Amino acid sequence: MTPRRKSFLRKIAYAVAIAVLLMPLFWLSQPATSGAKESKGSPGGKLAQLREKYGLSETQFGEIDPASVTVKLTTLGLRGVAADLLWEKANEYKMKKDWTNLAATLNQIAKVQPNFVSVWIHQGWNLAFNVSASFDDYRERYRWVIKGIDYLKEGMRYNENSARLVWELAETFFQKIGRSDEAVQFRRLFKQDDDFHGKRPLALRDNFLLAKEYFEDAARIANQQGFMMGKPAFLYEANPALSLMYHGEAVEKDGTFGEVAKRAWAEAGKEWHRYGDKDIATTGRESGPLLVVHLNDQGLHEKMVRQLTDKIKALQPGLYEKLLKQRRDTLPRPQRLALDTPAKKRSTAQISLAAVAENALKIDAGELARHVKEPQRRQALKLAQQVADHEMLATYIRRTRDLVSFKYWRLRAEIEQSPELLDARRLIHQGDAAYRDGELLTARDRFAHAFEKWRKVLDAHKELITDDATGEDLSDIIQRYRRILAQLDEPFPKSFILQDIVQHNEWRRAGQPDPGKLPAASPAPPSPAAKQAK
Repeated sequence: MTPRRKSFLRKIAYAVAIAVLLMPLFWLSQPATSGAKESKGSPGGKLAQLREKYGLSETQFGEIDPASVTVKLTTLGLRGVAADLLWEKANEYKMKKDWTNLAATLNQIAKVQPNFVSVWIHQGWNLAFNVSASFDDYRERYRWVIKGIDYLKEGMRYNENSARLVWELAETFFQKIGRSDEAVQFRRLFKQDDDFHGKRPLALRDNFLLAKEYFEDAARIANQQGFMMGKPAFLYEANPALSLMYHGEAVEKDGTFGEVAKRAWAEAGKEWHRYGDKDIATTGRESGPLLVVHLNDQGLHEKMVRQLTDKIKALQPGLYEKLLKQRRDTLPRPQRLALDTPAKKRSTAQISLAAVAENALKIDAGELARHVKEPQRRQALKLAQQVADHEMLATYIRRTRDLVSFKYWRLRAEIEQSPELLDARRLIHQGDAAYRDGELLTARDRFAHAFEKWRKVLDAHKELITDDATGEDLSDIIQRYRRILAQLDEPFPKSFILQDIVQHNEWRRAGQPDPGKLPAASPAPPSPAAKQAK
């Protein structure tokens, strides 16, 4: 056989092999088609059917962009290479601060990878937080923040079921517009932005209210998918209520008080209570069944612990006191002396000794039940088990509440509605305005009157005196009052009406414990989900 003939036969074999391989490829990759009146649609090949089954088809992600499909076809399977080249160009434009070309390149990346959620998240954040910070004029900064928001909203069109994208949008409304250094200016521009809001009523043009809506949408989508972005669901579900808390705070900072501010805090309190009623699943013990708890129920479980413990004590009167005396007699003499010293007169060393002693004197229900004599011991042990169950649930709820500062925000929503604190906030706002206008005497009087209102609030809620978040808030106000007095050549009053707050702040900054510290509300977090710029 001649070489030419061998070459011809080899080409024939290749052609046959290609034709044979095309058959399984067609079976695997045939696209699905929609039906019409005249003909029934086709489910497509095996891959198309699997994409439909597991929700991976582009139609299930969101809208299909014709330009994106065209780019996919023209790159001939080299979308990854094209995306890498565009990313390099984007970084180059960013370093050169060529924002126009950067924005155009980001749009091209989105066309190449419309369903790659990280593209939209990264670049939306980049525009709103990093690029915007490159400008000196806050109006130009705001324009780029809106560009970042629009970019994220565009990504949501093609990825409707992405909880992460919705969450990032909510965070941008919350953090960048409401909590940045330019928050006052940004919130004002945001409210006036007719192009962004369209026909949205002026009263609803608030970044925190929009953040609440998108936080709720993100949690809803994530719950439907059974995936909460790597963290427990209760952490995410707190943010709609927290958005209303910050909305109430922002309303007063904007200079709106009276019934408007009161309603804002009232709605925040209601939303926080609804959050406290949400189901939170916990396994309790490692081998135990799944339990459902509610953050509002901590007091209920603690009450049950007290009632059941009292029932154990009643089974053998005097037993608890006897065990307590025996344990106290075994304490070292310095610890007993610290316990006998009134709390406000204890030295720093005695504060620590008293804490150790009080912990050593605790007698749990199980130990108490084991000392109960027969025939009541069996009943006592049964009650002790119930006590342990309620203690376990109360402990879990308490730890969970601490993660979201549940006690702090509940108290905050309550006291912010009080007439005294509403008046105090209004007077401080007026005092700051008078100070900016150079009316020092008016500013001094407004602050002094506000402190009188604060005194009533602190007397009604003594736990606020040793609350660090409240201390920081008042410390800043007191410092502004000091500056006013200094410019008037007046001394700071020795018998200052909020001297306990001043003293506590001094102890805290010095790293010393407050001798008279009461159980404090949980400290307030800076935001629902504090983030660093990428």
